[in-house]
Amino acid sequence: MKKENNNEILANLKLGQETFSRNIGLSKQVYFGLTYEDITRYTGIPQPTMLSYDKYGVSPYISVAKQIAQLYCLDLDTLCNKDIGFYKVEQLEMLKRFVGRVGGNYGNIRERISAWIEEQLSINEFGIYEELCGQLKAEIARLNKEEHAVEINREEKVAENFTRNFNNLHKNLGISYRKLSSALDISIGNLTRLKKGGEPMLETVIKLSAFFGVSIEQMISDNPEFNYEYVLQEVGKFNNRFGEIPPEDIHVYNHKKANLLTKEQAKELVDELLN
Repeated sequence: MKKENNNEILANLKLGQETFSRNIGLSKQVYFGLTYEDITRYTGIPQPTMLSYDKYGVSPYISVAKQIAQLYCLDLDTLCNKDIGFYKVEQLEMLKRFVGRVGGNYGNIRERISAWIEEQLSINEFGIYEELCGQLKAEIARLNKEEHAVEINREEKVAENFTRNFNNLHKNLGISYRKLSSALDISIGNLTRLKKGGEPMLETVIKLSAFFGVSIEQMISDNPEFNYEYVLQEVGKFNNRFGEIPPEDIHVYNHKKANLLTKEQAKELVDELLN
């Protein structure tokens, strides 16, 4: 029974890596309209390597995973734990950050969406989000066509931070490598390698963050602010948490879809969202 329970836990933890691959593929193609050549221009990651991450589920090193998250203007916890295709509000923020970073033109977007508002007989709040996302995607397409880009470099500090944080968690909680190895299906040899500064793959950090009950970003932060008493309690709950992906929250979606706006209110909302 214990082995079956552990297999279920590991299967659920694997969802984090699968969600990451699905989200970065979705972001590349649907939200940002990037080609693999574009991604190489931004990050230096070779096209076949990026293809292996988003199409075939290969786990990148944690510093590369963080670099990809920065490309898409998201944190790793969101990329690994959420179906971002559902969240229009979050998509809008991603697109705004991307356009702003590359020096896009918000003035043209305002003019186009104002003209669109004047043509509508009925406008709801969700429709504004959808139209704004569409306009931002069009601006990104223009920028990509003109080969605008900023360098998003791989930060070695991410791996260094992980090593320090992992060793601090291990030391302060007094959890043996044998227990970690058994719970997470990570070999003791690999855990020893991590202790000595070896860089982990994203899938390993997902497992360890779930075990300790901390975020992925905390595991790679230069100031994680661990509450060790709380973390020890979370470790005790690990077998009941199963590393589950949180359920989607449809409340915000339904609210925005039903909230009707006047044309003046719609234009005010656009100004608010683009400022």
